[in-house]
Amino acid sequence: MALKRIYSQRKLITAFVFLLTLAIGLYGVTLGHSLADAHLRAQMSALGNAKARFLESRLGHILTSTRIMALEINRSNGTINNFDEFASEIISSLGGISNLQLAPDGIVTEIYPLAGNEKALGHNILRDDKRRDEALLAIKERHLTLAGPFELVQGGIAVIGRYPVFLDAEVGSRFWGFCSVVIYLEELLKQAYLEDLLEQGYGYQLSRTDPVSKAPYIFLKSGFELEGISETVSINVPNSSWLLTVYEPHHGVELIDVLGGVLSVFFAGLLAFLANYYMRKPEVLKLIVDEKTAELEQLAFYDPLTGLANRRLLIEHLKYAVNKSIRNNIQSALLYLDLDDFKRINDSLGHEIGDGLLEEVSTRIVNNIRKGDIAARLGGDEFAVLFVNFSSTHNISQLVNKLIQVIEAPMLLQKKSLSISTSIGITLIPTDSDDVPTLLKNADIAMYAAKRKGKGGFKFFDSALQQAALDRLRIEEGLIQALERDEFRLHYQPIVNLNTEKVVSYEALIRWEHPESGLLSPDKFIAIAEESGILLHMGYWAINQACLLIKNTAYLGNARFGVAVNLSPRQFTDAELVPTIERFIENYEIDAKYLEVEVTETALMDCLDEACATLDKLRAMGINVAIDDFGTGYSSLSLLKRLPVDKLKIDRSFIMDLETDESGRKIVGTLISMAHTLELTVVAEGIETPSQCAILQSLGCEQGQGYFFSKPKSIEHYYEGLP
Repeated sequence: MALKRIYSQRKLITAFVFLLTLAIGLYGVTLGHSLADAHLRAQMSALGNAKARFLESRLGHILTSTRIMALEINRSNGTINNFDEFASEIISSLGGISNLQLAPDGIVTEIYPLAGNEKALGHNILRDDKRRDEALLAIKERHLTLAGPFELVQGGIAVIGRYPVFLDAEVGSRFWGFCSVVIYLEELLKQAYLEDLLEQGYGYQLSRTDPVSKAPYIFLKSGFELEGISETVSINVPNSSWLLTVYEPHHGVELIDVLGGVLSVFFAGLLAFLANYYMRKPEVLKLIVDEKTAELEQLAFYDPLTGLANRRLLIEHLKYAVNKSIRNNIQSALLYLDLDDFKRINDSLGHEIGDGLLEEVSTRIVNNIRKGDIAARLGGDEFAVLFVNFSSTHNISQLVNKLIQVIEAPMLLQKKSLSISTSIGITLIPTDSDDVPTLLKNADIAMYAAKRKGKGGFKFFDSALQQAALDRLRIEEGLIQALERDEFRLHYQPIVNLNTEKVVSYEALIRWEHPESGLLSPDKFIAIAEESGILLHMGYWAINQACLLIKNTAYLGNARFGVAVNLSPRQFTDAELVPTIERFIENYEIDAKYLEVEVTETALMDCLDEACATLDKLRAMGINVAIDDFGTGYSSLSLLKRLPVDKLKIDRSFIMDLETDESGRKIVGTLISMAHTLELTVVAEGIETPSQCAILQSLGCEQGQGYFFSKPKSIEHYYEGLP
């Protein structure tokens, strides 16, 4: 009876194992198919977005030419002298332009270059049945329009950007005509490398919505039919939008899915058979369980992605190396490696490429260390190497330099050529310490010291580094106490109208009145404050003080100067920024137009959509917004025009060599022209000489600040400067 019961139990267990394994296998197949679809969609979306943003950016850049011509026509009251020379300069500056046209009263009278485009001369845009509606719409709305794609009179398929020009008249304004730029579609799309999608197995389709009839029109598609999985992204163009659709033309049930189902049944049957078999042999089953347990314990010591030792195993090797170094009177070294800018690559190109990069780096490390040395991955983009028994620090420096060079060598991942540098911290065993936790801390301190020196370097740990780490800790603690003790001060530097030399506003700059060291400038503590998170609280303190100053000057009847406050990247992305500023303005009952915030270009571009939303809220309150240190980051007109800002502050690095650097002057002039195109006020930072001031005036810069006018001064000097 007992045997029969055991036999029945074994049958039930066998059936359960079969069904459970089959269910898990089929679920895995289904999940794998879903993940593959999701991954495919993500890839297509990323590819589509990359192509779309390029086309959008390129079109926006080229279409700027029409606004430049319009400004010149307005400036010269309806004429452009030496149009060929003027147009040639625009084409050489912007690139990608087939030709530029002027059409007074809608009739094309000027074309550059003329060769090959003679048939377009005399063409009346307003009588062209095919494009007349778009032209009239442009005049009515007074906006730049993008016509096409269509076949040109002079031959070829192109899109045409038309900008309606209006000149001042005795009553209102009058329509002068059109400034047009012709962009051959084939050349534009070739620059976007759309054909690369075909090489990667994807189809694509470009379509547009007619601005008048609102009807869709497909103007370009690959040879594949639009079917299967697809992703569509929008390309914003004047008066309309284009749609780029990327699709995988041969997507369906794949062999891998069928094979997965077959294997699920096979392994379910196999495991059921094995379960039935080994239930008859408890000793054998126990042996297998013990072996698998041992394998799992072994896996606990290795990184699953790279196969390198993990932190746990590294510590065991480190203990052994310390004992061996002391016992045999030899030197060893622990290296910490951190990949520079890995987060940027991982976030922008995706985790798959990020993981591939980590695997490639780990392979290069293993292939370039000695036999018996230990390589480990500590987590994220941090690695460690344990060098055992070396002759001198010169010897270790050679090994480290070799590691830096092989890691920096370009690598090809998913058809993308990438390179990355590494910063390395080194601590010596047992010279620096024979305590494992201390050695780990020393290597970490040295690594961060190497990163502060710049990318692609290394640093040996020494007592000075330890002291520097302690000093940083003391500064961090002092910053916390400084907030509690009200030790921070705001100094104010005037921003001057370059034409009238009158002060128009002040920039508030933070200082620390240290009880022992005296007045400290920001370079002594801002970096530490930002790393520790204290800068967020300091920033709100500064905004509060600026609002209080505006309130006090209003009582004195002098509320005519604005006060600008810098926002750190972390503060700009803080969810409490807008409500906190709104509360300060309400509490002090001040006019928000006298408060100005300055945000760095990099902070804005890190998260553009969220940045625009925050700026919109600030401007809706009446606060002026300035882009600080412009020119050191993206400096893209197509991106800049999306930002709801009032001022653009050109970084001092562009100003310092104005007197001697001709190319630098051209860059500054271009930046000023870009800003004026978007109707932004331009402020030049770091003006130190009369010559710099004069050059900036000649380039059309409206405002400036720097030591030439005044150094930042305390609040007492601020009050003294009020009329």
